[in-house]
Amino acid sequence: MAAIDRILEWFERISAIPRCSKNEEAIARWFEAWAQGRGWASRRDPAGNLAIEVPASPGCERAPGVVIQGHLDMVCERTPASTHDFAADPIRLIREGDWLRADQTTLGADNGVALAVGAALAEAPEVTRPPLELLFTVDEETGLTGAKQLQPKFVKGRTLINLDSETEGVFTVGCAGGRDVQAFRSFATAPPAVGARFLRLSVGGLHGGHSGVDIHRPRANAIRLLALALDRLTLLPGAGLATLSGGTRRNAIPRDASAVIALPPAAVPEAERLVRTLERRFAAGYPLETALQITLAPHDGPPAELMHPVDAETAIRLLLVVPHGPAGMSPDFPEVVMTSNNLALAGVEGRTLKLFTTQRSLSPVGLDTMSARVRAVAALAGAQHRTESEYPAWVPNLHSPLLGRCREVYRRMNGREAQVRAIHAGLECALIGDLYPGMDMISLGPTTEDAHSPSERLNVPSLARLWDFTVALLRSLAAE
Repeated sequence: MAAIDRILEWFERISAIPRCSKNEEAIARWFEAWAQGRGWASRRDPAGNLAIEVPASPGCERAPGVVIQGHLDMVCERTPASTHDFAADPIRLIREGDWLRADQTTLGADNGVALAVGAALAEAPEVTRPPLELLFTVDEETGLTGAKQLQPKFVKGRTLINLDSETEGVFTVGCAGGRDVQAFRSFATAPPAVGARFLRLSVGGLHGGHSGVDIHRPRANAIRLLALALDRLTLLPGAGLATLSGGTRRNAIPRDASAVIALPPAAVPEAERLVRTLERRFAAGYPLETALQITLAPHDGPPAELMHPVDAETAIRLLLVVPHGPAGMSPDFPEVVMTSNNLALAGVEGRTLKLFTTQRSLSPVGLDTMSARVRAVAALAGAQHRTESEYPAWVPNLHSPLLGRCREVYRRMNGREAQVRAIHAGLECALIGDLYPGMDMISLGPTTEDAHSPSERLNVPSLARLWDFTVALLRSLAAE
């Protein structure tokens, strides 16, 4: 069996086990049993992180140990039409030429690839390897929670290969730090007018994507488009806003959002015309959003109350002015965003409007500045705020011995230089480097598109090339 077929077989096994963030127990136990069946030591820490010790190839026992690192969890997103149950159903894989995707859900290549490649490296008889530690962390996707709880003696190696990058042929040597700011604003209510019609305004069909690596792409944010539509619709005489919601995850660009509005019956035809006009304008403004839809449909179960008009106006304006998107590019890596904010989630609970935003930056000053902007906007709208889930940046070391070795191996294999860059997303390397001083790290990965969305897909030839390179790199490290 070819190596790529073995890796894909591993990936299919892993994809059969539910592993949404905070639900990694089954996949961790499965790997523990796998290690035990081969006589390899494994351990879990109180957070649930897993380490498996894989012996070196004969004759390579004295080589310095290498940590192969990834995370057990995946982002669990599905299309509105999907009935997939992430707590019970296996991910259904679909191969289309050189690409692998899932059936209306996230694929989980982020980061099932690391699990599959790590296991294959441990088992493949043709791989010449130094002593390995497979470090599989938990709950990466909701704030790097597992990596934050690692203990200093959990792994012994001081060379780490992270397999959580998304472009093959690129060596990632740094990443953005991040922080979340939540905003809360209470509102007063008012009764709907007698005879008012209740309608659901929906924005959907958007591309979405990863709030770090895709934040600079010309993709629409469903919450922002909903706010733009509400800004127009609530100008109609007698219009009112009952509730709204949008987004699904802190680290995903929102694909869908909706609101319930009240209108006098005479205003409904004008509202319908306005929605059709807005759909055309939004589609023209975001030509890559080919499936964009804005609909206005009857809402079942009329709400008992509306937001007070003043509070509704403030809520809409808040959604319009909270920053979203990039705020400058890196001077050292021109194609990499320096600082950004993602307007990730919005919703109403009881009589409180809640917003969830995620800031990222390669610069501590940039991160502080963007977080301060979000807090200032919230305060100007009369909202309270809370900051949480902070993690540091991974500062690039362009003189890293591991980077030098990787460049040498890549040049020898391909006759050209690999790309070296930082990434505008959080990687566990940042936390691991803080915890283990002197840890020499690099991040690799196959080419993956649209992570954190149901459009996620994995380029299979790039996975094969990643495998060949990693095998060659381990052979080189085992010779030390």
